[in-house]
Amino acid sequence: MATEKITVQVGEEITELKGEDKEAFIADRQATQDAQRLLEAEYKAKQDSRESAIKKLAEIAGLTKDELNAIL
Repeated sequence: MATEKITVQVGEEITELKGEDKEAFIADRQATQDAQRLLEAEYKAKQDSRESAIKKLAEIAGLTKDELNAIL
């Protein structure tokens, strides 16, 4: 079991999570972090692919940066 103390607040009442509730919270938090990392990696890969495609288009068509910017 994790050793960190996790508390939740509902209104004025603060409750410490323990046992299965705590483990479920930690697992959900980890899954959320993993999903966020995956989204960020996919976004970065798409950006890199787009930049590569733009460079190839410029080379093939002989376009200047200004011409590329005008059509993008």
